[in-house]
Amino acid sequence: MRGEWCVTEIVEAVGEKFSTVSQRLRILRSEGLVSRRRRGTHLIYALADQHVAGLIENALAHAAELEPAAAQPSEGGIPMSTPHTHANHSHQHGPGCGHTGIKHDGHTDYLHDGHLHHPTKGGTVEEHVLPVGGANPAACTPSHTCGGHPAGHQHGPGCGHEAVPHGDHTDYLVDGHLHHPHGSHCDDHGKVQTA
Repeated sequence: MRGEWCVTEIVEAVGEKFSTVSQRLRILRSEGLVSRRRRGTHLIYALADQHVAGLIENALAHAAELEPAAAQPSEGGIPMSTPHTHANHSHQHGPGCGHTGIKHDGHTDYLHDGHLHHPTKGGTVEEHVLPVGGANPAACTPSHTCGGHPAGHQHGPGCGHEAVPHGDHTDYLVDGHLHHPHGSHCDDHGKVQTA
């Protein structure tokens, strides 16, 4: 949904109850994903900026590429994404291949266009996601200050930092740490071991 929409228009477009849409908009606004302004007696909503639109478009495109998941494995009770085979991938990932390696779960995956690619012994490539928990939580850390980029830097597609799939969201790799854009600050989602 691009442009500006009042709540009534959104209700009609998505087919949900007015109260449900209002509650979801309140949450999205509190997370800095949508903005709101008043026009007469109506409240008008829009995506907060082009980064939010880019994230949504990337998520939808990525979801369209994935095969349906048969089951959701877990690590220590934390749901993980089922690995999906990445079709038509001729690049051979490994040390010195030109892609950043991320070590986790006893193996190394390689960052490639916002995906974590894991080469299998059978010659295929699986797409992995870093699980949330332990060293890589998904908590809000508004007091986090970073020396790895200017204070006003906004993470997003094309920001200069590699995108890392982490749980149900995308983080950005800055000096070995996962940064997550969140309103006017970025959250520290922990350190990763690069290879």
